[in-house]
Amino acid sequence: MTATEKTIRDEQVRAEQSATANGRRTVLENILPYLINRLTFRMNRLLNEDLRARGLSMSHWRVLAVLDSAKYATVNDLAAYAMIEQSTLSRLVMRMEEQGLVRRERTEPDGRIVNVSMTCEGRITFEKVLAVSLAHSERVVMGFSSNEKAALKKAVRRMTRNLDAYRIGSDGSVVEDQA
Repeated sequence: MTATEKTIRDEQVRAEQSATANGRRTVLENILPYLINRLTFRMNRLLNEDLRARGLSMSHWRVLAVLDSAKYATVNDLAAYAMIEQSTLSRLVMRMEEQGLVRRERTEPDGRIVNVSMTCEGRITFEKVLAVSLAHSERVVMGFSSNEKAALKKAVRRMTRNLDAYRIGSDGSVVEDQA
């Protein structure tokens, strides 16, 4: 166990002790999005440390992972799938191009759309960090059976589809998407 993993575990123990003080659980402990966010935060924190040791960020990893499943992607598609604001992603893609991880190509005839693809160096880098990411994923589900892992993935995908039916309205409220 690394020092960071121990620190995170210690923080978790303290949080759990605090949450159960006087036999009461906090309201947050019963709200699924909070639990998922807390889990994601902790997973990303550990993975990000491993990625930083290899000269990458979580954003680098997401871009490479998206490009692994497609020959190329537009900046708009990359922003959506990698969950990175488009302006931030545009700067990141420029840096990744300078690092030799991706290449940008403007489409014909007007050149407004930019396609991004992974270079050979990007592919090598992706393959190296893929094992790191998979190891982190396995830690999270340690002790789960194959059926439990499959059921968990199925449930998360279903929750995602449920949310796909909604959007934020012009007044900021959540509305059912009629599209």
